[in-house]
Amino acid sequence: MAATKARKRRSSYHHGDLSNALVRAAIDLISSENSEQITLREVSRRVGVNHRAVYRHFSDLTSLLAAVAEQGYGELLATLQHALATLPAGKGVPKLAARRMEALAIAYVGFAFDRPAHYRIMFGRRMNEDGRFPALEGAALKAYELLQSELDAGVATGEFKDRPRRELVFGFWSLTHGFASLALVRRIKLKRTFVEPYVRQIVGPFIAGL
Repeated sequence: MAATKARKRRSSYHHGDLSNALVRAAIDLISSENSEQITLREVSRRVGVNHRAVYRHFSDLTSLLAAVAEQGYGELLATLQHALATLPAGKGVPKLAARRMEALAIAYVGFAFDRPAHYRIMFGRRMNEDGRFPALEGAALKAYELLQSELDAGVATGEFKDRPRRELVFGFWSLTHGFASLALVRRIKLKRTFVEPYVRQIVGPFIAGL
């Protein structure tokens, strides 16, 4: 019976299905194990294919993890954009830029709680130092550019002071990321339902200083 199911899974992988299945399996394994301990053979076993089939899509484990990270950055960007889309818009909204930055921080930490496997790979050891995965770098850059554009908008309306944007983005990102990382490893004990009020308290002084 198990062999029959495995054959059915193998026969169903076409037009990129296997690639996506391998990414999903890697995410499942990272969720339950240390990402440094998973192997391509273990991922292929989870999917139900011969490990040699993996190399048609991913040359090594790093390339598979890069695909996980790229997917994660895409989902992070969508999460941040959705958080902004739920806010009221218009010039008459008081402290609009500050509210948007606060919403980004809450969404970012919420993403870390909701997608911990992605988060660990996205912000673990950098995988693109040799330039092998330009799409991954591009996906990460889009999240950075969203933060910068929100700061630019706050400066343009006069709500934020005109300061070097790069340092402000790094400062905001470092604060939010540090809080999320500490909460994930339980150095800060925080339930998912309390993310929003806690993040407001953490980033509030930083945003007020903008």
